[in-house]
Amino acid sequence: MFYEVQGEGEAVVFIHGGFPSMDMHLRAPSIGAWTWETDFATASRFIAYDRRGCWRSARTESGYDLEHQARDLAELLDHLEVDKTHVIGSSAGGPIAILFAAIYPERTRTLVLAGTAANLWPDEDPITRIVKEQLEILDKRGAEAAWDNRPPGVELSLDVLWEREEMKERGVLAAYEDRIAQTLKQCTRKDLVHWYETQLRAIDAYLDRDLTDTCARISVPTRVVHGSNDREVPVSWGRDLAEKIPGAEFSMYPDESHGVVHRCSAVRKELIAFYQKNRNNP
Repeated sequence: MFYEVQGEGEAVVFIHGGFPSMDMHLRAPSIGAWTWETDFATASRFIAYDRRGCWRSARTESGYDLEHQARDLAELLDHLEVDKTHVIGSSAGGPIAILFAAIYPERTRTLVLAGTAANLWPDEDPITRIVKEQLEILDKRGAEAAWDNRPPGVELSLDVLWEREEMKERGVLAAYEDRIAQTLKQCTRKDLVHWYETQLRAIDAYLDRDLTDTCARISVPTRVVHGSNDREVPVSWGRDLAEKIPGAEFSMYPDESHGVVHRCSAVRKELIAFYQKNRNNP
């Protein structure tokens, strides 16, 4: 597992979003020096890691279930000799953070959930139905058949199904589509098929997982933050999430889109103040 640590003080760990994909794998070498992360590192011991199969961490054939990924984090903290930490879960990192806080309350000082939900893949969502259809093909006919029957517009990974509207909201759709076209030139069919299967398996861990009951078990100070213009995870899902967690506070940021922690300095400022308020939280 790839991780980076900077700063001193109480630990803050960031669980990123997204799912393992060919696109993510090819873009990993371009990740440079910290930018937004340094805001946290000036006030804490900030830990950023790449989840199983994501970015610079190794791809595995299994272990993508949410409980396993919460355990991955616990083992990383053991390795770093961190007994207790503030936890940030962004987007697909949110359910992992929710489970971590519920399973390991003694290791969680506070919980921040950004642009996420208790159920990221509700049955009524059209994209959920598409992914379930793809998984059925994968299970019955194999990875090659799933790739050959992939949804229209999916050329690199499934991400395009939920990212196009977000990129349109940000005004960068043309650049986004051009990047995908350029990235495709680096890919072989074998790699595309293999990573497509990995991404489907990773998403499968989130399907039919409504963490409402788990949210009710969370006992640490919790803050839910969300951008009003989020096109990947609707703001109503974030508001609903806050209502499910005892004592949770909800903050909506006008005109902000998905990924508010790394895109919005005001969010980071609020969270640092939240950590200072809850310093030495037992």
